[in-house]
Amino acid sequence: MRFTILLSASVIGLSGCASLNSLSKIKPEPTPVAAQQVTPTAPIWDEAAPEDLPTTDWVGSFSDATLTQLVSEALDANTNIRSAAARVDAAMQRARIAKADKLPAVNASSSYTRTQTNLPFQTPTNIDLGVTATWEADLWGRIKDGVNASNFELGATQADYAGARLSIAGQVTQAWFDLIEARLLTELSERDVDTQERALRLTQRRFEGGVTGSSDVRLARSSVANAQALQASREQRLSSITRQLEVLLRRYPAEEIQAAADLPVLPPLSGAGTPGYVLRKRPDILALEQRLKAQGLQIDIARKNLLPTLSLRGTTSLGATSFEELFDIDALVLRLVASAAMPIFQGGRLKANVAQQEALLRQQLESYAGAALTAYLEVENALDGEQRLYERELALRTSLDEAREAENRLELRYTEGLATILQLLDAQSRRLSAEGQLIGARKERLANRVRMHIALGGGLETDGVFASYNAASAAP
Repeated sequence: MRFTILLSASVIGLSGCASLNSLSKIKPEPTPVAAQQVTPTAPIWDEAAPEDLPTTDWVGSFSDATLTQLVSEALDANTNIRSAAARVDAAMQRARIAKADKLPAVNASSSYTRTQTNLPFQTPTNIDLGVTATWEADLWGRIKDGVNASNFELGATQADYAGARLSIAGQVTQAWFDLIEARLLTELSERDVDTQERALRLTQRRFEGGVTGSSDVRLARSSVANAQALQASREQRLSSITRQLEVLLRRYPAEEIQAAADLPVLPPLSGAGTPGYVLRKRPDILALEQRLKAQGLQIDIARKNLLPTLSLRGTTSLGATSFEELFDIDALVLRLVASAAMPIFQGGRLKANVAQQEALLRQQLESYAGAALTAYLEVENALDGEQRLYERELALRTSLDEAREAENRLELRYTEGLATILQLLDAQSRRLSAEGQLIGARKERLANRVRMHIALGGGLETDGVFASYNAASAAP
């Protein structure tokens, strides 16, 4: 069933950014009602609502305890996730800095001056203590817009953190399945080497008995060498994937992780949700939406920089020639000054800044549209892969069964002298190819399911609008 895409011609999901007053200047084409109905309004995440972030609970659906433990380890130790967590901390501090602009700034100063003169017993001393407080009245809401923009940026950074966790969970899961596939293929190569060596011994006995020629022995030796070469290549790949997985876990790549004996059973798929569900769950989409809102506020801030500002400045100071006179109340001086400033000429800098912020918003709108299209594409491809990969696996199982039967019969006929070595080697090659492809197909179905979880932002919606694939998923 099609994963229906509802998009505006120029802007996707502006209903999620309805608070952007600055969009009126850009004059985008109106968003169709259908697109408005599927576009979510993402929440602003904070420390109090971590449950709103997309999760990695989908890993448990594979019923693999080792995989679950590896993903948990990676989520705690992976360098990319730790880096993303540090960026969230930095964004929190930036939000606090923005909030501080709403409050007065108070500074204290002091000075002690002692002047040496040529006059005897005269060393003039001046001691000054002062406190200065400044505060800007938020007449037009510019400071408030800055605070809100920082909050939106914080929400975007938290979405990036959720995306990093989702990505690493997917990478670890894919690497684990690749590792199991590599082990199965390595074991297949080991069995194939044994099979080719057995065929070589049989051919040598036939040659020694005068039944066959030396060319058959050479062909058998060539097949053994080819099987050994393939085994070495697969062993190298197994080692490489093991180290890759260890790096994801922030371990030293020492090739110590042991793969499972077989790939897990593919869990059933009940549904994948609606287009609006994808936009609500994808961390990259949520981050872009938060940044759209922040950028809209940046335009408002740039425009309000063209307006007058009102600030208050209060100072109090004490001056004395000795510490005894320092705290004399008569020496206390208080000043309170109100000042207004209006930009008159700055070479077009402020207006150019407004135009720049509007251009950045248009850029982010296009990025949002592109990300939404990419999300829909990934879900469509994953859904299509569910059925196609199932059909491929069924065909490869049939191919393997037939190849095994043909190999067994030809090996018997070769022993009886009724088949040539070329026929036997061809049958063995077909069986080996079919078995290897079947292992790859099983792994690819699992990998496709992981890609679907990632495309959906870390979950599957059971009450979705798509047809069930239980029949495909239940296949061996």
